[in-house]
Amino acid sequence: MTDERGSVELSITAPVVTPADLRGAPADYPATGAAPSARISAPIRYRPDIDGLRALAILPILLLHCGVTGLRGGFVGVDVFFVISGYLITAIMTRDIERGAFSITRFYRHRIVRILPALLVMIAVTLALGCALLLPNQIRDLGHSVAATSAFGSNVYFYLTSDYFAAASDAKPLVHTWSLAVEEQFYLVYPLLLWAMRRAPRERLIAVIAGLAAVSFLAGAWLAVTRPSAGFYLLPARVWELALGALVALGAVPTIRRPGWRAALCLAALVVIALSTVAISSRWPFPVPFAAPPALAAAILIAYGRDGPSARLLASAPLRAVGLVSYSAYLWHRPIIALYQSRHGSTLRIGETALLLALSLGAAVLSYALVERPASRRWRDGSGLRVHAVAVALLVLTALAGLGIADAADRIRPLPPRLARAASYIGWDATAAGRRQFGTDRCFTIPTGAAFDPACLALSATRANVMLIGDSHAAHFSQALRLLRPDVHVVQATAAGCRPLLRGGGIARCRAVMERAFTQTDFTRVDTVILSALWLPFEQPTLLDTIRSLRARGVRVVVLGPSVEYDTDLPILVVRGAREGDPRLADRYRIDARAALDRVMAAPVRAAGATYVSVIAAECASPDRATSCPLTTRDGTPLHFDHSHFTPAGARLVLGRVLAVVPLTSPR
Repeated sequence: MTDERGSVELSITAPVVTPADLRGAPADYPATGAAPSARISAPIRYRPDIDGLRALAILPILLLHCGVTGLRGGFVGVDVFFVISGYLITAIMTRDIERGAFSITRFYRHRIVRILPALLVMIAVTLALGCALLLPNQIRDLGHSVAATSAFGSNVYFYLTSDYFAAASDAKPLVHTWSLAVEEQFYLVYPLLLWAMRRAPRERLIAVIAGLAAVSFLAGAWLAVTRPSAGFYLLPARVWELALGALVALGAVPTIRRPGWRAALCLAALVVIALSTVAISSRWPFPVPFAAPPALAAAILIAYGRDGPSARLLASAPLRAVGLVSYSAYLWHRPIIALYQSRHGSTLRIGETALLLALSLGAAVLSYALVERPASRRWRDGSGLRVHAVAVALLVLTALAGLGIADAADRIRPLPPRLARAASYIGWDATAAGRRQFGTDRCFTIPTGAAFDPACLALSATRANVMLIGDSHAAHFSQALRLLRPDVHVVQATAAGCRPLLRGGGIARCRAVMERAFTQTDFTRVDTVILSALWLPFEQPTLLDTIRSLRARGVRVVVLGPSVEYDTDLPILVVRGAREGDPRLADRYRIDARAALDRVMAAPVRAAGATYVSVIAAECASPDRATSCPLTTRDGTPLHFDHSHFTPAGARLVLGRVLAVVPLTSPR
């Protein structure tokens, strides 16, 4: 408590809320203008600033996915949505429970009407367009993701099918539905918790929810180190964000009496969200700890921002309008962008960014006007379980349709045998053969996989030891190296996202592999160290230091330069080029920056004492755009299965040319 000179006290009364569900619509709001009340059971007043906060959440997501790379942390908008959702649902349910008006069937009917109509329409349209535009493997994956989304388990599906090759995940039209799955999984259990504790003192409920939040945050911290993808996609590491909103709804926040202090705090929260969208990187541990700043900022704006300058900004007509359609905008933007990029490449020009943004918002407005609002007016109120039964039936039918389309993918988009062979390599890394090629879950560690096997660093006493160190652009050569040089013992230290540098960056798990390779290997027994990676220009000084350190230990060093890279998965370009009669199609999608980096790296690496090999020169007769690089082997196998990683055939072809001029066991 505090006297009049103070400004803060701990309050357990509930602030004024809006009963709109996540990314809600006016139809969710009661037609009441009642004044704020300290009692949960009082009428709930519409807060236009929360619609503006939704806009603040959705716009960075849209802009990032539409190609505005400066907003590299735009994905934090999802975390803002989670806080809003936890706040609104808790406020509605606790009010109804205190009034004796809570009904679990009515709660789920409201969720069904709020979420399902627009979601099912989006799925149906995406499935139809996917069958017309995508290749068989992509259609198969889309069908499976439709089934998972229909069961509100897409977060689990994308966790199980995602890995280091993140570009493939970005191209999946329904990957964004993971966040809806997280919410619905949470709301399967959370209403039961509130109902079970309906007679408990408010302080006890707050303590329980705060305890759940703490456990979830700790789980997220552990997963960020051990299983980053699980931390990102799965519910346990996300509960704390929903619980944070719930705690605000329950009034478990300090009361700030002075308007100036509230205004300053809310303006600071707006700055934190804005900075998070430009500063946070997808490579950082997430959601713990780096989702905490935007999530806390959202909680502050909800708790203290119902008036003052922040409220006036967020309640402005443009932001409020975007906020009203934010759910539909979230639903539609990803399939629109993914399907467009499947035909036009990953890199978007300014005009394409504007086009995709306009299409996403246009689809959102149509979905809101033609699906969301009518569904809410017609089906939100009523009694009985008819809506529930229809919803279950529609979800089952949608899941069956997805599975049926996945099973018929090759018949839906039939291809000639040679093109079918090329297309079959889409998603190669996720197959059993692809994992063997990289040594995944043994000598190549990825965020979603098992820990690195120390046996991969064991040296041979009878054969020459050749050590391969790097990220996936080293691992894709590992199988080919063993096949081409069975006379040597290959020591493999490869980890997703970590360049083979003594003081490089990356998540702790992959850095541990690099540290072990450089500090625990007896290099006096190693003939040659091969360094290969998705090299980045700013890391060159650290690479040169690494070479000098290895040379000082008497080891011979070979650096493999960057490989050819395309703006779209090469199998797609192979099929499109053949079907469109355009043999130079892939050349137009080749990224010039990789060849430029190849030329810049060569001289400094050689000056530092290493042998530099241009992988691009080994793959192409010339890296210049005037000359085409070969795309497939003689039997039609593409050299790359995605933008830049080699297929087994491509790795054998290119590495064979490298080893023809670089003997690995020559005297040091």
